[in-house]
Amino acid sequence: MLDNLYKKIFIIFISSIMLVITVIIGVLCINSIDNKQMSDSIFFQRLSTLMIYELENPEKNPQTIIKPYENQYSIFALLTDTQGNVVYQGNSLFPTDINLLLEKFTEKLNFESTTVLNQTFSTTQNGIISFSGVYHDKYWGIPSVIIDKNGTMFHLNLLYQKKTTFELIKKQLPFYTLIWFTALICITIVSRFLLKHAMKPTEKVLKSQKDFIASASHELKTPLAVILASNDEIISLSDNIPKIKKASNIIDTESMRMSKLIKDMLFLASSDSGTCKINKTMVNLDTLLITLYEAYEPICNKKGMALDVNFMDTCFPTIYTDQECLFQILSIFMDNAISHSKTKTAIQIKASLSHKNINISIIDHGQGISDEDKPYIFDRFFCADKSHTDKSHFGLGLSIANELVNKLDGEIQLFDTSGGGCTFEISLPFTKDKY
Repeated sequence: MLDNLYKKIFIIFISSIMLVITVIIGVLCINSIDNKQMSDSIFFQRLSTLMIYELENPEKNPQTIIKPYENQYSIFALLTDTQGNVVYQGNSLFPTDINLLLEKFTEKLNFESTTVLNQTFSTTQNGIISFSGVYHDKYWGIPSVIIDKNGTMFHLNLLYQKKTTFELIKKQLPFYTLIWFTALICITIVSRFLLKHAMKPTEKVLKSQKDFIASASHELKTPLAVILASNDEIISLSDNIPKIKKASNIIDTESMRMSKLIKDMLFLASSDSGTCKINKTMVNLDTLLITLYEAYEPICNKKGMALDVNFMDTCFPTIYTDQECLFQILSIFMDNAISHSKTKTAIQIKASLSHKNINISIIDHGQGISDEDKPYIFDRFFCADKSHTDKSHFGLGLSIANELVNKLDGEIQLFDTSGGGCTFEISLPFTKDKY
């Protein structure tokens, strides 16, 4: 129980802290991306300014000025005169067709620009225009009007493909990843230490309780045996006096209940301490199920219930398991079904084969189990009947069944029966080589 609690607290603690760290790293990444984009846009504007400054000199060939910028910084340049004739056009390596990009750039420029470049009388550089291509690629563009020293006017359009988020962060990504994993390792080590230290008092108290239950159960066995033996002696000497016989029967019934409780508590104590032994052998499942049916058919008939079977048409393979434990599990399910079923209802024993498992179900049509009780149904001493009017159960049967199924490497599932009632199903693996 404490192990499950420890695991849940550990997972919740680690998840919460790492979520906070992940958010912080995410914010740092976003901030880093924004800073890099701003830095790239400023750099692009400066490149544009330098290029414009050089193009104002009419003695230099535009190609010799623009080409080095294109090759080194992967930008695209289109230089035209006032008549629209192309003076220079670079080679585009962009994913989207350059003509389509120029159209999108012009549309965005006409929509956003507040400066009429055609009516300027001096070299003018506009601000950055952002637009997108057809493949989710994004671009910056800067339109400019250049008037060289001879008074000749040119139009210059510069395009630059924005870096993707991954390209902007890839250099810092290993660093942030290292920080994240380092934090995970450190928090895991620290949380293990803190949780173990915090749970030591609880472990000590629970161990004391388990030791007390185990010791008390052992100590109660002897006086209980004396009570039963003495009660048998009283019955033999009572000469069938009604009052004495009635009182003796009550003593015998309650003593047997106490004996069963002590037996269950001793089993759980041995399970907690790890001393409970499982003796696995090759078990014929057909024989075991028929034995279960023969054991409970008279009990069901006595209570006016029908006991049906749904496994006769299947020949089951032998399984490597503990026969006594498996029979005890099914007996607990049967006792539970009989106790919570009404007269003239049916209980069914069903078995089937799946790809890797053998599934055995005990199906009843009784009062069922409410959704709010289902999470606790396998807890020790849990009773769905809060009034405890049923004195025949102590709330240990299903917890014992759960312990036994876990030791047999199986699994228990609980379903609502169609029409009312509940179905307990156990799944056990196929035959295993005992070697």
